[in-house]
Amino acid sequence: MSGQWLFIEPIDVWFFRDNKPFTAAQNFVARSMFPPTPQTVLGALRTAYLEQQGVDWIAFGRGEVQTEVGTPDTLNGLRVQAPFVARYQNGTVERFFPAPLDLLYNKDAEASRRWRLLKPADQFDWHTNRPFEAWRPLEGGGEGFKEAEGWLSEAQFRHYLAGEQDLDEPHKPEDIFEYEGRVGLALNYERRANREGHFYHAEFIRMKEGFGLLAHLNKALFPERGVMDIGGESRGARYYSVTQAPQTLRSHKQGRVRIILLTPAYFSGGWRPASGDWSRWVGGGKLVSLAIGKPLPLSGWDMARNRPRPLRNYLPSGSVFFFEDAQLTDEPFTETPNGALDHGAMGFGMYATGTW
Repeated sequence: MSGQWLFIEPIDVWFFRDNKPFTAAQNFVARSMFPPTPQTVLGALRTAYLEQQGVDWIAFGRGEVQTEVGTPDTLNGLRVQAPFVARYQNGTVERFFPAPLDLLYNKDAEASRRWRLLKPADQFDWHTNRPFEAWRPLEGGGEGFKEAEGWLSEAQFRHYLAGEQDLDEPHKPEDIFEYEGRVGLALNYERRANREGHFYHAEFIRMKEGFGLLAHLNKALFPERGVMDIGGESRGARYYSVTQAPQTLRSHKQGRVRIILLTPAYFSGGWRPASGDWSRWVGGGKLVSLAIGKPLPLSGWDMARNRPRPLRNYLPSGSVFFFEDAQLTDEPFTETPNGALDHGAMGFGMYATGTW
């Protein structure tokens, strides 16, 4: 894959705001989400590049400057795949993936029987108000089985994609990062003193040793190493150009295909296109079942125009779609909201595939 892989590691704690309102005098807890969104990572990368080029931010915000990373309303051909959570050791990277929602776990079962995969039923003898014509219920669970939690290493994830159910224990979130609370007081800049009644508590992310974020750009824009800001409060990070790129994940493109989201995706109909037409992604394939998470509300801050972005609901990573008679087209598995940057180019809708 041409372009450039970058590993981004923290210099300090990181802060990736969720979308719950936060005002120091009204709601004193500011919570962080992890991993950050593709929009957050793309914004950090574009900002770092523009600062390195010495771009005039006012002119850029007006759309008067054309750059290798586009304008506020374009990407100029830039495509980013990010973020992957990864560990960087001895020049190589290992990715980690949130446990997919079709993977079940029973801690009380025998070691070799603790894992099960959901799949659409081939036969069933009951009826309901089906959400789509070819709908099938998912089967494969059982008493004591619940959605798997935690993170799968790249090796574990490859076994999962192959349909294997004898997996090692998933990694706990605290193996990768921890939440770290800090308190503060809002400032009265005129008096150069604390503002009365504006005590707050902020929740930061502290990554474990060796862990960070991995991103791929289709253009080689950065030197071998450098520093950048990322997330809320412009927390610091180092980046390294990774020469030994991760191997491509196993791909299954025809027939019975399950699509596993690696980054959030947006669809105009909530969990599907408003038209109900999936042909852009799977040709003549039919959606027969799905395992999706709760809607993920995402917004963000427009740095160029100094204003908030619209709040929209997305499907979370780990959501799984089951298609039959599919012919995958390699399109990112997402739509783009009206007036927004190309979501596929930003890194939304990245996915892996398996069969069922």
